[in-house]
Amino acid sequence: MCSKNNSSPSIIREGFIETISFSVPLFFRPQFVYRKGIDSIASFQLQSNSEAQALAYFTVQNQEAVSLLYAPFGSIYGNEFCTTELLTHFVSEIKRALIQKEIQSIVVKHYPACYAPAMHDKVLQALVNNGFEITCTEHNQYLPLNATSKKEVFDHSKLHLIKKCREANFNVTISSAFDAVAWYDIITRARKLRGHPMTIDLESLQLLNKGNESCYHFFEVKDKHKIIACAIGVQVTEEVLYYYLAADEEEYRSYSPMTFLLDRMYDFACEKNIKVLDMGISSSNGILNEGLRWFKKSFGSLEQSKLILQCNLRSEEKEATHGK
Repeated sequence: MCSKNNSSPSIIREGFIETISFSVPLFFRPQFVYRKGIDSIASFQLQSNSEAQALAYFTVQNQEAVSLLYAPFGSIYGNEFCTTELLTHFVSEIKRALIQKEIQSIVVKHYPACYAPAMHDKVLQALVNNGFEITCTEHNQYLPLNATSKKEVFDHSKLHLIKKCREANFNVTISSAFDAVAWYDIITRARKLRGHPMTIDLESLQLLNKGNESCYHFFEVKDKHKIIACAIGVQVTEEVLYYYLAADEEEYRSYSPMTFLLDRMYDFACEKNIKVLDMGISSSNGILNEGLRWFKKSFGSLEQSKLILQCNLRSEEKEATHGK
C-alpha cells in the first residue's frame, strides 16, 4: 500500500483538491491547475490514512482528457512512499472514472526524469501497465548546475558572445512583472522567423503568473531601453528552474543576446541553490530541431526524453465487447 509499511488501505477521491500534504511541482499545485476555473478539470487523489499520496489532473474537452492541456507537462505525481503497484491501481481507477464521463481518449504529457527520477519511472510503468502507449517522444534538454563549473561546461564561443554583449553595454534585468504586449510581439515574430509554432495567446500570457507570482522570474536583455531578448525562468520545484518562452530580436542575432540572458539565468539559479536548469524541448511533435538542440548543447546541456502517452478507451471498450 502507499504508506511506510505498505499495509494501509488506499482509496481514490475525485473532485476539487484544495491542499496537498507533500511537495509537488508548480504545475500540480491547485493555484496553478484551477487558475482558469474548475469546470473543465477532472482531479484525482490517491489517499491512505486520510492523507494524499498521489494526484493527477486532466483537462476534459471533446471527449478527451489531457494531463495537462495548459501546462508543459502533467501526468501523475506522488510522494516517496508510492509503489509502482499502487500507482498502477491509481491509473486503473482514473480510467474507470473517465470512462463513466464518456471520455474516449486519455493523453498524458509525462514530465522529464530530471524533475523526479524515481517517480518518473514508476509512473511510466504504471501507465504502460494500464495500456497506455507512447505516441510521441520529445527531445528535452537540461543543465545540471554547479556555480564553479560554468566556464568549464559552456562552449568557448558562448563565452566570447557573453563578453561581446558586455562590451556593447547590454544589460540583463530580472523582474516579477513584465510588459506582456511587448513580449508577445517579440515572441510572435521570433517564432515566425524560425518556423516554430506559437504555443500561447496574448490573454494567457497576461495571466501567466496569476496566483503564482513568486514562481515566475522575467528576464530581459536590453540595449539601452530596448528589449532585445526575453525569457521566463519558472521555478517549478525547489530544485528545478524551467527556461520558458525565449525570444530575441533578429537584428541582434550576431550578438546572441539569448546567450547573455542564459548566462545570467545560470547565475540566478545557482544563487537560489537550484540544481537543474530545464532548457525545455528541442523538437516539435517529435521532430528534432538540430539548430535549437545544438544551441542548448553548447551550454553543456544533457538530453532526456519527454514522453506523451495515450490510451484509447473506445478501442478497449470494443475489445472487451468482442471478448464476451
